[in-house]
Amino acid sequence: MTADSRVAPGTPTRTRQPRADAADTREALLSSGARLIARHGLGVPVTQIQDAAAQRNKSAVRYHFGSVLELALAVTTRHGQQVDARRDEALDAFHERYAPPGTDDGRPHAELAVIVDLLVSPAAEELHTAQGRDYLRLLPQVSHLAQVRSGAPAAPPAVVRTLALLRDHLDRSGVSDIDERLALAVQMHAAVMADRARRIDEGADGEPAAEVRGGEREIAPDHDGFVRLVTGMLARALGGAG
Repeated sequence: MTADSRVAPGTPTRTRQPRADAADTREALLSSGARLIARHGLGVPVTQIQDAAAQRNKSAVRYHFGSVLELALAVTTRHGQQVDARRDEALDAFHERYAPPGTDDGRPHAELAVIVDLLVSPAAEELHTAQGRDYLRLLPQVSHLAQVRSGAPAAPPAVVRTLALLRDHLDRSGVSDIDERLALAVQMHAAVMADRARRIDEGADGEPAAEVRGGEREIAPDHDGFVRLVTGMLARALGGAG
């Protein structure tokens, strides 16, 4: 070390935080990308996402994610993990309250609508925040692409557990075409959640159908009524006569 390069004790030094800066950039791209893709689809220009995130680097999206689709999948994966954590808690409570199928231990057996609610209620909680609504509006856009994409993430564990419960209930009830019914129910669930999120967002932008209650925008039916409506609709679709 030369004399010129020595630093006296107590001398302030400049420190770089490239990792923190990169994390901030990634978060800004996730936020702007989610908002824009949710409203304009996967065809939204990369430059528009980068401009909304205040990024001058023209390759920011490519560097951090690879493509607009990969960015959208990063958003849905992260929010999906949050939803899955809520669903996992709901599943634990479900198993404490209801007896396993085919057993009689004094506890009641769950009706189909109760199991369907394990799919609906945890996802519906995302309707309460702008970021959650972006996620719900993104999900139908990327789900079918993710299924055919090499290396696409598997379904979250709690979703797999919920679908297994539904499959077992339908099988014990003698329902036919279970795979087709489950696939349709999952698609319907994603579609109605996305539509609800869109309607709330449009209300937040000044549509007369929305009302402000407790600082949160609401549309008819109210949140609990919407959850009951969707749960009943999906239960009828799954358990109806073939």
